[in-house]
Amino acid sequence: METLETLCADVLAGAGMRTGDAAMTARHLVDAEVKGVVSHGVQRVAYYLDQFDIGGCSRVAEITVEQRGSAVAKVDGGKGLGILAMERAVTEAIAMGQASPIVSLAIENVAHTGRMGCYTEKLAEAGKLAIVFGGGGQGRFAMVAPHGGRAPHLSTNPWAIAMPGGRHGVVSVDFATCVTANGKIRLRRNAGQDLPPGWVIDKHGNPSTAIADYDEGGAILPMGAHKGYGMGLIAELMGFAMMPASHEFNWLLIALDLNAFGTASRYDELAEEMIASTRAVPPAPGFDRVRVPGDPEREREALCRNEGVPLSDSVWRGLAGAAQVTGVTLPAVAA
Repeated sequence: METLETLCADVLAGAGMRTGDAAMTARHLVDAEVKGVVSHGVQRVAYYLDQFDIGGCSRVAEITVEQRGSAVAKVDGGKGLGILAMERAVTEAIAMGQASPIVSLAIENVAHTGRMGCYTEKLAEAGKLAIVFGGGGQGRFAMVAPHGGRAPHLSTNPWAIAMPGGRHGVVSVDFATCVTANGKIRLRRNAGQDLPPGWVIDKHGNPSTAIADYDEGGAILPMGAHKGYGMGLIAELMGFAMMPASHEFNWLLIALDLNAFGTASRYDELAEEMIASTRAVPPAPGFDRVRVPGDPEREREALCRNEGVPLSDSVWRGLAGAAQVTGVTLPAVAA
């Protein structure tokens, strides 16, 4: 993991990012990779270099924070990587939480923000119920059909929610409001693979598994039909109508202290009881056991720490190409 993180940091720094910013970004991407969220993992290094070159993202950006009250603030990412601005927002939320049981922060003027669950999990570890969701990109990044529609209109508009789970670890949900993240389609496109049934429709509204049909006017379907559509539309109203024009997405982060209602003293005990009883439910056919949100990521991370981080051929080619462009020497890796 350390070798991969160093490689990613060196490539990003070689592309013009500040050393500390490159290290923070690399740490985030490798963390996503080892947790199995490969759509937001190290494949993004090559994507970020492309964004730097075309002006979609600033290599060096100054992040500013504007207080709008003791419990409300705005973080401006300066058109840089949203990973950096979101990390700053987490730090600000924890600090603001010392004076108010609930705080909210707008994160604006940012490019790609990485794995959103990373930020809510950090807040949960600090004793918060954390919620973050984003939207505002439908005008430029339309790729999801509204429920009942056949043309792309909304973007992926993700949500992430996390709470502490006591000794069981953080309970974390992180999902796009469509059937799949666009990054997963990118991975399959790069690997020359078709899509699973149920992911996309073609421009006529017919189900398809061909990426070409999606690329030629098709759309991703909303998650859970009207349910994902509803969550996506709420996120778009927030990002598009409630906030200034977005650079990519606008984000809203909300953090509520566990002791807001005077119950933190018994929270861990009851949370651990709930999680244990949930895991104890007999598994259905095809499952080895019941997991709670966050378990698959913890299991994948433990495996990677023991056995190394597997990368697909297409991801490795992209990373190797980015290293070549920036003059970074590739480390020796296991085949």
